[in-house]
Amino acid sequence: MSTTSPSAAPVPLHIAIEAPPPPAPFAPTVIGSAAGPHNRPSPAPKPTGPDWAALGIELRWKDQETSDCAAILSPVLGPATGAEEYTRYAAGAQRRGESVLVVACTGAGERSYNVFSGTVAPGIHLPGAYGQITANPLPNGVRPELADNLDHAEHELGARLLNSPPNTWFGLKLLQAITHSGRAGSAVIAPKPKEAVLRPILVDGLGNPIAGVWVPADRSARWFVVPHGTDQRLLAEWVVQHALPAYVPGALTRARSTLVRDPAFATDAETRLIEAIAQERRDHEERQAELQQELAALQAVADPLRDGLLFGTGRQLEDAVQDVLVAAGATVTRLDDVYGPESADLLAEYCGLRRLVEVKSAGNRPPQNLPDKLLKHLATWPNLDGAEPVDGGVLVVNHQIKLPPARRDAEVYTDRAFADALTVPVIGSTRLFEWWRREDWESVRHAVFGDTTEVRPVEHAQIRLTEPTEPGAGPIPARPGLLARWRR
Repeated sequence: MSTTSPSAAPVPLHIAIEAPPPPAPFAPTVIGSAAGPHNRPSPAPKPTGPDWAALGIELRWKDQETSDCAAILSPVLGPATGAEEYTRYAAGAQRRGESVLVVACTGAGERSYNVFSGTVAPGIHLPGAYGQITANPLPNGVRPELADNLDHAEHELGARLLNSPPNTWFGLKLLQAITHSGRAGSAVIAPKPKEAVLRPILVDGLGNPIAGVWVPADRSARWFVVPHGTDQRLLAEWVVQHALPAYVPGALTRARSTLVRDPAFATDAETRLIEAIAQERRDHEERQAELQQELAALQAVADPLRDGLLFGTGRQLEDAVQDVLVAAGATVTRLDDVYGPESADLLAEYCGLRRLVEVKSAGNRPPQNLPDKLLKHLATWPNLDGAEPVDGGVLVVNHQIKLPPARRDAEVYTDRAFADALTVPVIGSTRLFEWWRREDWESVRHAVFGDTTEVRPVEHAQIRLTEPTEPGAGPIPARPGLLARWRR
């Protein structure tokens, strides 16, 4: 059986710029000639731009025939650039019954400014009376996102633009054409065809298109509008590998390209393998969707705690510390809700051990009087109504909040003499975060309660409020760790 692959002709594409000059001729070295600085051969010219032949493309430049082209790949298209070539190409596509396919780059050239539109870059002039697509340069730092309801080829183009972004993104807007009537000085705005739309492929943070596809009323064409500066090889590969098979498969059929095959002529073995690949893709997409949902659920729980431990102050930081202690197996009571500001922030209980927890934050290095606040609470704790004895206290500090977490000091207090003289443990909330994200609960318990290896866990009794909130209602569960005077 012959293994020769079918011959394939390059796919003709038009690009509306002047053809580059031919490379300088290479001067070969003549054997036996004198070598010197003035007789050295000229270096071989280095290729610039994509290797069109390797991509299976026959490139047609400005002023070359376009009626048989499969698409137009143009850095800019306007009344003075590429109009004649586009007319012949569109007529040829119409004669073959194919869709017109254009990739037009917007934003190239000199920019202008006016009080109504701000800074405006050269846009795209659409054929006929369809008007134009304007381009407004967007500020640095714009984060594009894929639009919804994209087909496979559109999604692939958007993903490639995100992976290889241009230097500048442009906000796109479809403007209808303005035609002048016979009377001097008067103008009439031509109505936009109802079905002519600019569908977004990428959008900015406000949901406005920054890359899209324009489709006229009769759906005879697709103009993909991308920012000036987009890599030409990226666009060429996308046209041949995704756009032509999706929108102009006849062009690939004429070129006998292996990128398009008629399913009616597939062998049974090919059909079975194609179906298996499609099923694998569906299974993968379903599994990926499940994993994305699981990840979103985890992030919804982790984000508030992560933000609280690393950047939180006040109640937000206290909530995050409480969640970490509960995750480590402790029972936690919010003392501010019971005694107000006269007590510490939290009471943590584990295996019969009880600790007061004071939670503080500092924008820079923390002041050395923070431990005094915990010591004061430990001293006044026995005088509070119904307070059971505690075994000590712990100070948790979110320090140097103004710095990124990676640049903060590892220890809350870097003065070694002061740190060694402390009589209560001081823990950085960033350290709590590291233990929490690794689920190192033993380290959390050891930092708060000391050595718990000899202590056996005890079951906490069911905790309820003594009075129901409504007549006839049952007892209401309270937070774990409420004081004994509230226990039944």
